[in-house]
Amino acid sequence: MKYYGITDRGLVRKNNQDSYVIATSRSGDLFAIVADGIGGNLGGDIASRMAVSHFSKVFSECEGFTSESQVKDWIAKQVDTANSLIYEYGVKRPGLKGMGTTLCGALITKTGIFIVNIGDSRAYTWSPTQTLHQITMDHTLVNDMLMHGQLTPEEAANFPRRNVLTNALGVWETVRSDIDVHHEKISGILLCSDGLHGYVDEDRISAIVLSKEMDPTQRSRRLLKAALDAGGYDNVTIVLIDFTGESE
Repeated sequence: MKYYGITDRGLVRKNNQDSYVIATSRSGDLFAIVADGIGGNLGGDIASRMAVSHFSKVFSECEGFTSESQVKDWIAKQVDTANSLIYEYGVKRPGLKGMGTTLCGALITKTGIFIVNIGDSRAYTWSPTQTLHQITMDHTLVNDMLMHGQLTPEEAANFPRRNVLTNALGVWETVRSDIDVHHEKISGILLCSDGLHGYVDEDRISAIVLSKEMDPTQRSRRLLKAALDAGGYDNVTIVLIDFTGESE
């Protein structure tokens, strides 16, 4: 397994509110997370850093898992804890109420690959047949309207409020998270913030991710370049995990 992570401020934003971590546990499991802070100057950068810091700390102390239910319960508990930490931090500090972050993570264990998602950062997988699939659902107003038939895909592409989130870590007292386990044959995982998928079309992302001529480091940097070439309008964070090679 090879993996690589990269984050960049982009060409427009004054600071980088994205964070990421690739952590290992005492049992050798791996947890990769991308977090995209929200709230502008209201502490989005603080929220994303708090999220990855919390998960990195508790996961590094984890002794391992013996069942799917144990993994899911652990993730759910840590999501609730991180949500409370961020929410209470914001409530207690003038000007920071409403701070929050997306969170998209891949927890790779001997019992399966678990994907957790909150917000609109995304996880993609690709298969031995070299097909890229988005496996998370965006928690956004535009996606909700799409699912309820209130917008067509064409209308959604130009919807003026397409970045409005319906779910985020730390904004409200409670949070919902999608936690799914994958047992199918997966060749690799891409985690990214919307600084990539919001500006680079999926065909271009797929062509780079599925390139056999580049290792994960080169592919991640090429994805970043594609986002910057598209205008670099947002912070960009990418974590690429390839199961076909040795660990870096």
